[in-house]
Amino acid sequence: MWPAVPLLILFALCLRADDEIDTNKIDVSAPREAQHVHNATLGEIFENAVQAYLEEDWDGCVARFNDALHGYKVYKRMVTICRRKCKTETEGASPIFAENIEDLHFYEKKVRETLCLMKCNQDYREIAGAGALKRLPLATEQKFMNLTIYEYLHICYFQKGRYQDAANAAFTFLSLYPNHKMVLKNLQYYLNLPGVVAKEVVNLEVAPFVQMYIQGVQEYEAENYVEAIAEFESSLESYMESEENCRSYCEGPLDQGWYPEFTSSIANHFTFCLKCKRGCSLSLHNVNGNFKADLLRSHYNYLQFAYYKLGNLKAACAAVASYLLFLPADETMLHNKNYYSSQPKVKEEYFTPREEALFYVKRQEYELLLLNYISEEFTVIEDKFNKFIKKTNAKKAKQKNEEDLGKYSSLILHPPPGHSPSTRTQFVGNLSIFRDEEETEIQKSHIRKRLEVTDDVRIIAGEKELGGKNRYAADGLLNYIECNLLMQLTQIAMEGDGYEGNKSPHSSYERFEGVTVGRMALMIYFNLMKPELLELFLQRTEAVRDHVERYFNLDSPLYFTYTHLVCRTALPDSPTNRTDLSHEIHADNCVIKDEGCLREDPSYTWRDYSAILYLNDDFDGGEFFFAEDWKSRRVQGVIRPRCGRMVAFSAGGENLHGVRGVRTNRRCAVALWFTQDEKYLEYERVVADTMLTRVRTLGTVQHKDIKVPLRYEDMLIQCFKEDEMLRHILREGKGNENKQHK
Repeated sequence: MWPAVPLLILFALCLRADDEIDTNKIDVSAPREAQHVHNATLGEIFENAVQAYLEEDWDGCVARFNDALHGYKVYKRMVTICRRKCKTETEGASPIFAENIEDLHFYEKKVRETLCLMKCNQDYREIAGAGALKRLPLATEQKFMNLTIYEYLHICYFQKGRYQDAANAAFTFLSLYPNHKMVLKNLQYYLNLPGVVAKEVVNLEVAPFVQMYIQGVQEYEAENYVEAIAEFESSLESYMESEENCRSYCEGPLDQGWYPEFTSSIANHFTFCLKCKRGCSLSLHNVNGNFKADLLRSHYNYLQFAYYKLGNLKAACAAVASYLLFLPADETMLHNKNYYSSQPKVKEEYFTPREEALFYVKRQEYELLLLNYISEEFTVIEDKFNKFIKKTNAKKAKQKNEEDLGKYSSLILHPPPGHSPSTRTQFVGNLSIFRDEEETEIQKSHIRKRLEVTDDVRIIAGEKELGGKNRYAADGLLNYIECNLLMQLTQIAMEGDGYEGNKSPHSSYERFEGVTVGRMALMIYFNLMKPELLELFLQRTEAVRDHVERYFNLDSPLYFTYTHLVCRTALPDSPTNRTDLSHEIHADNCVIKDEGCLREDPSYTWRDYSAILYLNDDFDGGEFFFAEDWKSRRVQGVIRPRCGRMVAFSAGGENLHGVRGVRTNRRCAVALWFTQDEKYLEYERVVADTMLTRVRTLGTVQHKDIKVPLRYEDMLIQCFKEDEMLRHILREGKGNENKQHK
């Protein structure tokens, strides 16, 4: 009947929350480390800190990274304060004219809010400088959002002998990347150094409500229900405040990349902000890398029992009703409701949800319905729009051709990774024993419904700009929130090519990591990863497939034949003047020989088209390029990676391509290969759809200390052997509830 106490990960009791925002004060004081740069932008401060790291200037590294952290927090705090302050003031203002003619009250409110924001920003500039609230470039802000600073800082602190600080910085970085092997090893090392106290290791970026929640759990376990209620109520209030701050920060500028009409511009910007706001709860539920989907609603679960133990049945009933808003069919809570209803003097009106819970759930439901409406209704318009773009051959942005890459001392050809024909045949053959339908019908039934390719997607280069046939590049396939979410998948990537155990298959100066759809499916099946991440991954890659198919106006459909999320990381000891390639010049379906590019073994001859979807740009080098031939290496066109950018091309010898060396940091992208021969359809996507449906229907499978091996195909087969529901879903072809029929 009563809630189980959640198990929190190591160090959870030692978390430290940031100070709450005081909307009446503007904090522009310097951080603990002295500020060395007063007039530089945050981007410049960050780059100066990186340079100090590279030059082994450990004092400068610590000071400048702390300057950058402090500056970003002040910037973000003040943006949020201004937006919330102005929205509150505008809500209470009386309109100029009483009658709301043509919805002018809405626009008047936005005009007033804009005026307030301008004044608020100006007030802050007078204190902090003229450039204080200029909007951060997206590329700069991503460096702060992904906690890259702490990946540097823990090393700088270690070099200075500040071991406790090094442990704190490493632990903070791991809160976003809990499976990062190198930083995990570093943290374990730091914990054994003199002066480091494990219980005092803290997450420097923890959400402010987490400490209150954890303290509430402690008091609850100790049966100190008065104290537990106080902590949980404070945590609830702080959680709602944190989410409101997050939602306010979402209301930033949108580079639409085109010139829409007045109404369209407003609608597009609104949708952009709304999608961002829907990601706030996702980020708030990350507790030191441990995603707790029930974090918010569990407050009400604890409160209902604590209030009951204190004899406050009215408050207990309200907490029960609030919890049921989130999970109306929860059997345990319905049982609790029946129990409380049977108590003397308990009235039916006691089961009225709390005001903040009712507002939160209603807003969530409305926003999700609205986003679904936008997704469904704009699909048809989007199809027509893309046909119009193709027919009119709209103006494409030009991209400069790069000069010849020059001669290289050695050439080692590495065909793109992928399952060999024999491996695939064995895998598909094993799956076939679990189904009754013909293979073709099951394949067709598992083509996912695509997400809309919105007007934000734009062609940036075509054949003319890229110097060859059957190739193009586009921006806008992902927004920065989706990129950040998909980057979380890199935490489960396997080091090396994933097939032969080669950790640096393409360059000895880089670490290669990858994760496949089959591994993702197993991770969500065993509750090792959030199913929403796999859902997003499948939907957005389907949007890429659809875009490629329609852009090239193909007579027959494209099928996925292989999907691989890959990261290439520059090794710390790699030379800055390296001349090797991250991936040598090659074609995707043929072997380069003196007589040409031949479609023969060991190449993947069934591949017809390829695409690469980029997830980040916070690295140096790593440019994709097309080459005229592999001997002269004359460059025809270059694509610089950035979040949401895609390059697509036919897979034959007409599109030789390679990747320049990654000089610093990590480059991540999703490599996609397509075929027009459906017998080579990627069965791991069928498996992923099937497992997603199973998880959505019955939940995950709990296995203590389960690990997905490097070669996981046998584990996938075993899951289908042991799980009758998986076999049923596969037989019925229900791996995807929203089927797309061609």
